[in-house]
Amino acid sequence: MLRVHRVLAHCVAPPALRGFGFAAMSGDKAIPASLQVTAEQEGTADVGIVGIGVMGSNLALNLLGKGFTVAIWNLELEVSEKFIADHSQTFAEGKVIGSATYEDFARLLRPPRKCLILVTAGKATDMVIENLMRVFSKDDIIVDTGNAHFKDQSRRAEQVEAKGLRFLGMGISGGAEGARKGPAFFPGGTPSVWEDIRPIVEAAAAKASDGRPCVTMNGRGGAGSCVKMYHNAGEYAVLQIWAEAFATLRGVGLGGDKLRQVLESWKARGKLDSYMLDLTCEVATMKDAEENDGSYLLEKTADMIGSKGTGLWSVQVAMDVGCPVPSLAAAVLARQMSMTRPERLANQGLVGDLVQSELMQLERLELDKFVEDLYWAVYLSIIASYAQMFQSLRIVDQEFKLDITPNLPRIISTFRAGCILQG
Repeated sequence: MLRVHRVLAHCVAPPALRGFGFAAMSGDKAIPASLQVTAEQEGTADVGIVGIGVMGSNLALNLLGKGFTVAIWNLELEVSEKFIADHSQTFAEGKVIGSATYEDFARLLRPPRKCLILVTAGKATDMVIENLMRVFSKDDIIVDTGNAHFKDQSRRAEQVEAKGLRFLGMGISGGAEGARKGPAFFPGGTPSVWEDIRPIVEAAAAKASDGRPCVTMNGRGGAGSCVKMYHNAGEYAVLQIWAEAFATLRGVGLGGDKLRQVLESWKARGKLDSYMLDLTCEVATMKDAEENDGSYLLEKTADMIGSKGTGLWSVQVAMDVGCPVPSLAAAVLARQMSMTRPERLANQGLVGDLVQSELMQLERLELDKFVEDLYWAVYLSIIASYAQMFQSLRIVDQEFKLDITPNLPRIISTFRAGCILQG
């Protein structure tokens, strides 16, 4: 709580005193010179970013590279100071600026102010929103980019709009690399925000093969976060399908380069060409660089993975509104099962490995037919996962009035680049 109070209690020494040995102060810390706002900097920033972690710093660099002036704010002043020091020479003078207090941060932004929040989802986000509402003015725009439940974003939209401000809950897909090079964005919130924020997010977004930016307004309230939730659930499902395809090919005696050859032949046929198939091909044949003995890294990798919660939320909401999502639910359950690895290993020690493959002796013609059948099984399973994802969005939209359905064709088109589901 001490750090929270320090954020709320930021104070700055009067400019007239700074030349007489008085340092600007933030809480009980001196403000670095690069974070002391000058009159010339006021109102010059096109967009602000709160939270200069991995995602925030990469998105800031993306926007700077597109010619925007970016104002940054971070709880740890040394993080902001280092970011400005590292990148101020790369871009034109005055393009990357920062502040130590929320009051000064607001001074840097050109009205209507636009701020993207890239902090840990949950209470930290709510604290940032409260501070921004304290210093922002009518019609200014607050954008939360975290992996939040769409119901929380609808609540935040009502809270922000009640103060005369505007809100977007905008999911980002593509990870840190996407944030830097161009992600897919999923914005939803106050309808009037779109035309003000559009030039910024379209410039930063990934571009599809026809040059169109991978972003469109998804709807009102928590619509953007709702789309991102089901995007993530679809991602879980497709990743699980590839994991099972990999395990099945291993079960018939294919591994390493031979397995990769099968996957690459599937990719060449076009229908399954996707970012996640590229990842599967890469992982399948990645060697252990440390041992340098020709062994595959996957053979030494624990069969467990974590979860951010968005997939589980998606399945829970789908069940609540009566929309069956067997593929999405199975993928979530598989992730949860993977987290119980110690228990699974203990059980294996008690009963042994009872699974035996009877397919290892397949003749060449039989193997070719088996691989072809598996190709179509994977293809249809992925289609089923997408169908469940999009049907869930329609049914959820009917229940919660998010205006997603009229925008769904445009939303689907934004999946073509930048995001994990691109393909």
